Amino acid sequence: MKEQVLDYLYGLKKFGDKLRLEEMEKLVSALDNPQNKFKSIHIAGTNGKGSTAAFLAQILEEAGYKVGLYTSPHLVNFNERIKINGKDISDENIVELTKIIREQVETNNIDTTFFEFTTAMAFQHFANEGVDFAIIEVGLGGRLDATNVIDPDLCVITNVSLEHTKILGETKEEIAKEKAAIIKEKKVVITAETDPIVLNIFENKCKEKNSFLVVLDDQLKYKINKSNFNTQTFTVKNNTFTIKMLGEHQIRNACLALLIAKQLEIPINKVKWGLEKTLWAGRLQTLQENPLLMVDGAHNIAGIKYLVNFVKTIRKRKILVLGIAKDKKLNEMVSLLVPLFEQIIVTEGSFKPTPVEELAEAVKEYNPNVKIVKDSEEAVKEALNIANEDDFVLVSGSLYLIGDILHKY
Repeated sequence: MKEQVLDYLYGLKKFGDKLRLEEMEKLVSALDNPQNKFKSIHIAGTNGKGSTAAFLAQILEEAGYKVGLYTSPHLVNFNERIKINGKDISDENIVELTKIIREQVETNNIDTTFFEFTTAMAFQHFANEGVDFAIIEVGLGGRLDATNVIDPDLCVITNVSLEHTKILGETKEEIAKEKAAIIKEKKVVITAETDPIVLNIFENKCKEKNSFLVVLDDQLKYKINKSNFNTQTFTVKNNTFTIKMLGEHQIRNACLALLIAKQLEIPINKVKWGLEKTLWAGRLQTLQENPLLMVDGAHNIAGIKYLVNFVKTIRKRKILVLGIAKDKKLNEMVSLLVPLFEQIIVTEGSFKPTPVEELAEAVKEYNPNVKIVKDSEEAVKEALNIANEDDFVLVSGSLYLIGDILHKY
């Protein structure tokens, strides 16, 4: 039954011809506005949305709250998109909610997309289950994203970089305005952004909406104490925190969650426990040691730059298994990551991949040692066959590719 339901959902348009809110507003209205039946925290931004949301969800759960978490895309199973206290929505709930929402779609002649439908499903599930808080990750942009029908208790914008430029705008300033449109009247808005021009856009939007902007770097400074392949520890003032997620960018995401928790008056011991327990699949995730095999879902320039900073700390960078979606800035991503590795294996993820032949040509400009293995599972097997016990193998370039690999592990 679930397979039939997913066939129906995947058969819907992904985002439609253009982003819009009218149909989503009709849909939630037909469902009696479930998004208004719980407190919510809205998180937008180019990178770090999912990790920050995961940190925050775990902190709130540790503090005793019933917490909904809505993120996208999923890596292995559709159910991952909608969680309560870390538990994926059940197949039975997916089937039942699809039936209810589909009836409203057809009765009211609503032209819904896949993302609008699944967002409504999350809202309805959280309302049905009586969550105390729901953490809602923006799908694309902000202003016309389906999630922007909520009136959140807090607005969060992680950062802004160039992404989806054909939809959101060609400059950081244009994209920042799209993301700033999640800011509602008389709210606290928290950001980890550092660009003064982008911060000015956020500040102006806050003035327009009588809201208050809180900037991470103005509020706290962190010091990294220790970082290895298992954990990182860092200090803020007199408090030491440990996280299992790797890379300095994850420390910034953790600090952003810490700042949000402070705004919500969560006790510091609950924050410590929450941060330490948090795991978020596909982000510098270690799948095996000897040889060290890691996967990372970096799929835009800013994400690749964070990844490069981490990779440079590792010796014996033997093999990169690379697959990139065809709507990404291919050459720039390749130029940053490919020169760091001895050998490259190009492959394809299951969703809108750049053809391996085209990717291989781009890679050869920066590293002539390129092999084509179209099947991603076989590509990883090939990499592990070549690598010695003390080598490093990385799989990256696309969240969809990482999902394919995690499905096998």
